[in-house]
Amino acid sequence: MQENLYYQKLDKERVDSYLASAYKDYSRSYFQKVAREQKIFVNGKPVLPSYKLKYNDIIAFEFGKEKIVQIDPENIKLDIIYEDNDIIIINKQPGIVVHPSYGHTSGTLLNAIVAHSKEKYNPYLVHRLDKDTSGLIVFAKNEKSKISISKQLQNRVVKKIYYAVVKGTIVENRGRIEAPLGRSPQNRKLISVNSLAKKMAITEFKVISRKDGYSLLEVRIITGRTHQIRSHMKYINHPVVGDFQYGGPDTINGRRYTRQMLHAYNITFTHPRTSKEITFTAPLPKDMSEIFKDK
Repeated sequence: MQENLYYQKLDKERVDSYLASAYKDYSRSYFQKVAREQKIFVNGKPVLPSYKLKYNDIIAFEFGKEKIVQIDPENIKLDIIYEDNDIIIINKQPGIVVHPSYGHTSGTLLNAIVAHSKEKYNPYLVHRLDKDTSGLIVFAKNEKSKISISKQLQNRVVKKIYYAVVKGTIVENRGRIEAPLGRSPQNRKLISVNSLAKKMAITEFKVISRKDGYSLLEVRIITGRTHQIRSHMKYINHPVVGDFQYGGPDTINGRRYTRQMLHAYNITFTHPRTSKEITFTAPLPKDMSEIFKDK
Protein backbone atom coordinates (compact mmCIF):
# COMPACT_ATOMS: atom_id res chain seq x y z
CA MET A 1 0.00 0.00 0.00
CA GLN A 2 1.41 3.38 -1.03
CA GLU A 3 1.57 6.14 1.54
CA ASN A 4 1.51 9.87 0.74
CA LEU A 5 2.45 12.60 3.20
CA TYR A 6 2.66 16.38 3.05
CA TYR A 7 5.51 17.87 5.05
CA GLN A 8 4.03 20.82 6.95
CA LYS A 9 6.95 21.85 9.16
CA LEU A 10 9.05 24.97 8.77
CA ASP A 11 12.16 23.25 10.17
CA LYS A 12 14.14 21.11 7.74
CA GLU A 13 14.26 17.47 8.83
CA ARG A 14 15.85 14.33 7.40
CA VAL A 15 13.32 12.21 5.57
CA ASP A 16 14.33 8.99 7.39
CA SER A 17 13.93 10.65 10.81
CA TYR A 18 10.60 12.18 9.89
CA LEU A 19 9.11 8.93 8.62
CA ALA A 20 10.33 7.02 11.70
CA SER A 21 8.58 9.58 13.91
CA ALA A 22 5.42 9.39 11.79
CA TYR A 23 5.32 5.59 11.78
CA LYS A 24 6.45 4.61 15.25
CA ASP A 25 6.28 0.85 14.63
CA TYR A 26 9.08 1.20 12.07
CA SER A 27 12.69 2.12 12.79
CA ARG A 28 14.80 4.81 11.20
CA SER A 29 17.10 2.12 9.81
CA TYR A 30 14.08 0.57 8.07
CA PHE A 31 13.38 3.83 6.22
CA GLN A 32 17.07 4.26 5.44
CA LYS A 33 16.98 0.88 3.72
CA VAL A 34 13.82 1.80 1.80
CA ALA A 35 15.40 5.07 0.65
CA ARG A 36 18.61 3.36 -0.49
CA GLU A 37 16.45 1.05 -2.58
CA GLN A 38 15.06 4.25 -4.23
CA LYS A 39 11.57 3.58 -2.91
CA ILE A 40 11.04 6.91 -1.13
CA PHE A 41 10.02 9.78 -3.39
CA VAL A 42 9.82 13.49 -2.63
CA ASN A 43 7.95 15.55 -5.20
CA GLY A 44 8.12 12.60 -7.56
CA LYS A 45 11.88 12.02 -7.35
CA PRO A 46 13.75 9.30 -5.36
CA VAL A 47 15.77 10.68 -2.45
CA LEU A 48 18.53 9.51 -0.10
CA PRO A 49 17.88 8.98 3.65
CA SER A 50 19.68 12.27 4.41
CA TYR A 51 17.39 14.38 2.22
CA LYS A 52 16.24 17.48 4.16
CA LEU A 53 12.50 18.00 3.84
CA LYS A 54 11.10 21.44 3.09
CA TYR A 55 7.67 22.91 3.78
CA ASN A 56 4.98 21.46 1.47
CA ASP A 57 7.18 18.62 0.17
CA ILE A 58 5.11 15.61 -0.95
CA ILE A 59 6.51 12.28 0.31
CA ALA A 60 5.49 9.01 -1.27
CA PHE A 61 6.63 5.48 -0.39
CA GLU A 62 5.34 1.95 -0.13
CA PHE A 63 5.69 -0.44 2.78
CA GLY A 64 7.19 -3.76 1.82
CA LYS A 65 8.12 -6.94 3.63
CA GLU A 66 11.74 -7.93 3.76
CA LYS A 67 12.72 -10.92 1.64
CA ILE A 68 12.86 -14.06 3.75
CA VAL A 69 16.04 -16.03 3.15
CA GLN A 70 15.62 -19.79 3.11
CA ILE A 71 17.28 -21.32 6.18
CA ASP A 72 17.46 -25.10 6.38
CA PRO A 73 16.29 -26.68 9.67
CA GLU A 74 18.96 -28.54 11.65
CA ASN A 75 18.56 -30.62 14.79
CA ILE A 76 20.82 -28.67 17.18
CA LYS A 77 20.16 -28.59 20.92
CA LEU A 78 18.87 -25.24 22.21
CA ASP A 79 18.99 -23.85 25.76
CA ILE A 80 15.71 -21.92 25.71
CA ILE A 81 15.39 -19.34 28.49
CA TYR A 82 11.95 -18.04 27.46
CA GLU A 83 9.45 -18.43 24.64
CA ASP A 84 6.00 -17.09 23.78
CA ASN A 85 4.06 -16.26 20.61
CA ASP A 86 6.25 -13.22 19.84
CA ILE A 87 9.81 -13.90 21.00
CA ILE A 88 12.23 -16.67 21.82
CA ILE A 89 15.30 -16.10 24.02
CA ILE A 90 18.23 -18.49 23.84
CA ASN A 91 21.22 -18.99 26.12
CA LYS A 92 23.77 -19.30 23.30
CA GLN A 93 26.67 -21.67 23.83
CA PRO A 94 30.18 -20.54 22.82
CA GLY A 95 31.49 -21.74 19.48
CA ILE A 96 28.23 -21.56 17.54
CA VAL A 97 27.65 -18.96 14.82
CA VAL A 98 24.40 -17.02 15.11
CA HIS A 99 23.31 -16.99 11.45
CA PRO A 100 24.47 -18.43 8.11
CA SER A 101 27.12 -16.43 6.27
CA TYR A 102 30.01 -16.96 3.92
CA GLY A 103 32.07 -19.81 5.39
CA HIS A 104 29.28 -20.77 7.83
CA THR A 105 26.37 -21.96 5.70
CA SER A 106 25.05 -24.45 8.25
CA GLY A 107 25.22 -25.44 11.91
CA THR A 108 24.13 -22.01 13.11
CA LEU A 109 21.75 -20.93 15.85
CA LEU A 110 19.26 -19.76 13.24
CA ASN A 111 19.28 -23.22 11.62
CA ALA A 112 18.45 -24.68 15.05
CA ILE A 113 15.57 -22.24 15.68
CA VAL A 114 14.09 -22.90 12.23
CA ALA A 115 13.99 -26.59 13.15
CA HIS A 116 12.49 -25.77 16.55
CA SER A 117 9.77 -23.64 14.91
CA LYS A 118 8.41 -26.63 12.95
CA GLU A 119 7.32 -24.13 10.25
CA LYS A 120 4.91 -22.37 12.65
CA TYR A 121 6.79 -19.05 12.32
CA ASN A 122 9.78 -17.46 10.61
CA PRO A 123 12.39 -16.37 13.20
CA TYR A 124 13.87 -12.89 12.82
CA LEU A 125 17.32 -12.01 14.08
CA VAL A 126 17.24 -8.66 15.95
CA HIS A 127 20.79 -8.53 17.35
CA ARG A 128 23.97 -10.60 17.30
CA LEU A 129 26.63 -12.19 19.45
CA ASP A 130 30.12 -13.14 18.30
CA LYS A 131 30.71 -16.83 17.62
CA ASP A 132 32.70 -17.36 20.83
CA THR A 133 30.57 -15.13 23.07
CA SER A 134 28.02 -17.02 25.18
CA GLY A 135 24.75 -15.87 26.70
CA LEU A 136 21.39 -14.31 25.94
CA ILE A 137 20.22 -13.60 22.41
CA VAL A 138 16.70 -12.64 21.34
CA PHE A 139 14.86 -13.70 18.19
CA ALA A 140 11.49 -12.31 17.08
CA LYS A 141 8.75 -14.59 15.79
CA ASN A 142 6.93 -12.03 13.67
CA GLU A 143 7.65 -8.79 11.85
CA LYS A 144 5.91 -6.54 14.39
CA SER A 145 8.05 -7.92 17.24
CA LYS A 146 11.18 -7.59 15.13
CA ILE A 147 10.45 -3.92 14.39
CA SER A 148 9.63 -3.17 18.04
CA ILE A 149 12.81 -4.71 19.47
CA SER A 150 14.99 -3.31 16.68
CA LYS A 151 13.70 0.17 17.38
CA GLN A 152 14.37 -0.26 21.11
CA LEU A 153 17.93 -1.25 20.28
CA GLN A 154 18.34 1.71 17.96
CA ASN A 155 17.02 4.09 20.63
CA ARG A 156 19.37 2.53 23.22
CA VAL A 157 16.62 1.61 25.67
CA VAL A 158 17.50 -2.10 25.74
CA LYS A 159 19.69 -2.73 28.79
CA LYS A 160 22.42 -5.34 28.40
CA ILE A 161 24.79 -6.63 31.06
CA TYR A 162 27.80 -8.78 30.17
CA TYR A 163 30.32 -10.64 32.30
CA ALA A 164 33.93 -10.56 31.18
CA VAL A 165 37.12 -12.10 32.54
CA VAL A 166 40.02 -9.73 31.83
CA LYS A 167 43.75 -9.73 32.31
CA GLY A 168 45.12 -7.77 35.26
CA THR A 169 43.89 -6.72 38.67
CA ILE A 170 41.69 -3.66 38.22
CA VAL A 171 42.11 -1.57 41.36
CA GLU A 172 39.04 0.63 40.90
CA ASN A 173 35.72 -0.93 41.86
CA ARG A 174 33.96 0.84 39.00
CA GLY A 175 35.01 2.45 35.76
CA ARG A 176 33.69 4.17 32.64
CA ILE A 177 35.35 4.17 29.22
CA GLU A 178 34.43 6.86 26.70
CA ALA A 179 36.45 6.44 23.52
CA PRO A 180 35.49 6.44 19.80
CA LEU A 181 35.69 3.18 17.84
CA GLY A 182 36.33 2.47 14.18
CA ARG A 183 38.00 0.00 11.84
CA SER A 184 41.65 -0.52 12.71
CA PRO A 185 43.94 1.03 10.07
CA GLN A 186 46.33 -1.90 10.58
CA ASN A 187 43.70 -4.68 10.37
CA ARG A 188 40.29 -3.92 8.87
CA LYS A 189 38.77 -6.97 10.59
CA LEU A 190 39.36 -5.41 14.00
CA ILE A 191 37.74 -2.46 15.76
CA SER A 192 39.97 -0.08 17.68
CA VAL A 193 40.29 3.32 19.33
CA ASN A 194 42.27 5.26 16.75
CA SER A 195 42.71 8.73 15.27
CA LEU A 196 40.26 8.00 12.44
CA ALA A 197 37.51 6.53 14.65
CA LYS A 198 34.33 8.61 14.63
CA LYS A 199 31.70 6.56 16.47
CA MET A 200 31.73 7.41 20.18
CA ALA A 201 31.36 4.36 22.41
CA ILE A 202 30.65 4.23 26.14
CA THR A 203 31.33 1.21 28.35
CA GLU A 204 30.74 1.02 32.10
CA PHE A 205 32.08 -1.75 34.31
CA LYS A 206 32.04 -2.98 37.90
CA VAL A 207 34.57 -5.39 39.38
CA ILE A 208 32.85 -8.52 40.74
CA SER A 209 35.94 -10.51 41.75
CA ARG A 210 39.76 -10.48 41.57
CA LYS A 211 42.11 -13.45 41.64
CA ASP A 212 45.68 -14.27 40.58
CA GLY A 213 46.06 -11.16 38.43
CA TYR A 214 42.69 -11.47 36.70
CA SER A 215 39.39 -9.63 37.20
CA LEU A 216 35.76 -10.62 36.68
CA LEU A 217 33.75 -7.65 35.45
CA GLU A 218 30.09 -6.81 35.11
CA VAL A 219 29.95 -4.69 31.96
CA ARG A 220 27.21 -2.42 30.64
CA ILE A 221 27.42 -1.14 27.08
CA ILE A 222 25.69 2.20 26.58
CA THR A 223 26.20 2.45 22.83
CA GLY A 224 26.45 -1.09 21.45
CA ARG A 225 29.22 -0.87 18.84
CA THR A 226 30.76 -3.88 17.10
CA HIS A 227 33.35 -5.59 19.37
CA GLN A 228 32.90 -2.71 21.83
CA ILE A 229 33.76 -4.55 25.03
CA ARG A 230 36.67 -6.43 23.48
CA SER A 231 38.15 -3.27 21.94
CA HIS A 232 37.62 -1.04 24.99
CA MET A 233 39.16 -3.61 27.32
CA LYS A 234 42.24 -3.75 25.12
CA TYR A 235 42.32 0.07 25.08
CA ILE A 236 42.66 0.21 28.89
CA ASN A 237 45.25 -2.62 28.85
CA HIS A 238 42.90 -5.22 30.34
CA PRO A 239 42.09 -7.44 27.33
CA VAL A 240 39.51 -10.21 27.64
CA VAL A 241 41.00 -13.62 28.50
CA GLY A 242 41.02 -15.95 25.48
CA ASP A 243 40.55 -13.08 23.04
CA PHE A 244 43.72 -13.55 21.01
CA GLN A 245 42.50 -11.12 18.31
CA TYR A 246 42.57 -8.27 20.82
CA GLY A 247 45.66 -9.31 22.72
CA GLY A 248 44.09 -11.34 25.49
CA PRO A 249 46.03 -14.17 27.18
CA ASP A 250 44.87 -17.71 26.49
CA THR A 251 46.31 -19.46 29.54
CA ILE A 252 45.58 -19.13 33.27
CA ASN A 253 47.49 -21.33 35.73
CA GLY A 254 48.31 -23.83 32.99
CA ARG A 255 44.74 -24.08 31.65
CA ARG A 256 44.20 -22.88 28.09
CA TYR A 257 41.11 -20.92 27.06
CA THR A 258 40.29 -21.00 23.37
CA ARG A 259 37.40 -18.54 23.32
CA GLN A 260 36.99 -15.02 24.68
CA MET A 261 35.65 -15.08 28.24
CA LEU A 262 32.64 -12.92 27.46
CA HIS A 263 29.06 -13.75 28.42
CA ALA A 264 25.78 -11.90 27.74
CA TYR A 265 24.42 -12.28 31.26
CA ASN A 266 21.30 -10.11 31.44
CA ILE A 267 18.91 -8.30 29.08
CA THR A 268 15.98 -5.97 29.79
CA PHE A 269 13.56 -4.61 27.19
CA THR A 270 9.88 -3.86 26.59
CA HIS A 271 7.79 -6.79 25.41
CA PRO A 272 6.48 -5.98 21.90
CA ARG A 273 2.92 -7.15 22.67
CA THR A 274 2.32 -6.40 26.36
CA SER A 275 4.45 -3.21 26.52
CA LYS A 276 5.71 -4.40 29.92
CA GLU A 277 9.40 -4.33 30.84
CA ILE A 278 10.87 -7.83 31.01
CA THR A 279 14.26 -9.06 32.22
CA PHE A 280 16.10 -12.33 31.61
CA THR A 281 19.32 -13.78 32.99
CA ALA A 282 21.66 -16.55 31.85
CA PRO A 283 23.97 -17.97 34.55
CA LEU A 284 27.72 -17.61 34.21
CA PRO A 285 29.10 -20.59 32.22
CA LYS A 286 31.45 -23.05 33.88
CA ASP A 287 34.55 -22.07 31.89
CA MET A 288 34.27 -18.52 33.31
CA SER A 289 33.07 -19.27 36.84
CA GLU A 290 35.81 -21.84 37.49
CA ILE A 291 38.50 -19.18 37.22
CA PHE A 292 37.19 -17.58 40.43
CA LYS A 293 35.66 -20.64 42.13
CA ASP A 294 38.13 -20.70 45.05
CA LYS A 295 37.70 -16.99 45.72
